[in-house]
Amino acid sequence: MGTYVLRRLLTLPLMLLGVSIAVFLVLHLIPGDSARMAAGPDATEADVQQIRVNYGLDRPLAVQYGIYLTKLLQGDLGDSFQTLAPVTEDIARTFPATLELTVAGMLIALILGVPLGVYSALHPRGSADRLVTSIAVLGISMPGFFLGLILMLVFASVLGWLPPTGRGSCAHLVLPSLTLGLPYVATFARLTRSNMLDVLSEDFVRTARAKGLSWSQVIYRHAMRNASIPIVTILGLDFGRLLGGAVIVETVFAWPGMGRYMVDAIMVRDIYVVQGTILVFALSVVLINLTVDVIYGIIDPRIIYS
Repeated sequence: MGTYVLRRLLTLPLMLLGVSIAVFLVLHLIPGDSARMAAGPDATEADVQQIRVNYGLDRPLAVQYGIYLTKLLQGDLGDSFQTLAPVTEDIARTFPATLELTVAGMLIALILGVPLGVYSALHPRGSADRLVTSIAVLGISMPGFFLGLILMLVFASVLGWLPPTGRGSCAHLVLPSLTLGLPYVATFARLTRSNMLDVLSEDFVRTARAKGLSWSQVIYRHAMRNASIPIVTILGLDFGRLLGGAVIVETVFAWPGMGRYMVDAIMVRDIYVVQGTILVFALSVVLINLTVDVIYGIIDPRIIYS
């Protein structure tokens, strides 16, 4: 396991290098002028040219990327065109809010989805099973931004129970985290139900019952342990999707996270901000998937990484 983790960590710089090259090329080859947008509508041509010189945008692409990569290796992601602050400082300020929202959404998905899936598997073809299946279909088909607008309308505008936007207290976290997590309740419920039904039909479950174990012991000590490996797999994949989904949710609820920070930067072609935030998103996804691989070995020691 240790060798496998070390090998994965050694490939991490190459992956980030590939991401940085792809993002750099896309941002510089699409139509538009970052310097002109940074200068504003009232700027003169001399002002625009000065910004190009200050940020090195007047140099060939290969030279620009070489300078960017050199700074990147030193931990410098450049300066924002809009805030004029180092991108690393802005990311350090906004990323905790995005991580908080993502973790809260994931906890909602797990806490609601897994028990619903287990209950549905224990009562197949019953009313509860049909209800869980219907919720799964509804949750998967509903866009996140639409759900967010409905929750905001009902609980903030009509009932007035929760604040609609901002990040000042735990109450501000409720609506964004529900918007982010509820669609994934359906995913975890459906996956848990399917895996539990497969595991409950295995011979070792009947053997455990024949040895006198109670039904609850069989479920939580044996069945859930074996059914949890696919759930952990989806957990790793969905964490990346939740990070991506946080971009939309943060925009809807004016949540001051890195996703909203990136969207604002895209609108004004703040290239250093976009490059930096995408690199951080990519690094987060890789690290969470590496963590999932380690959890595999803890759940099932029979798993061997070659």
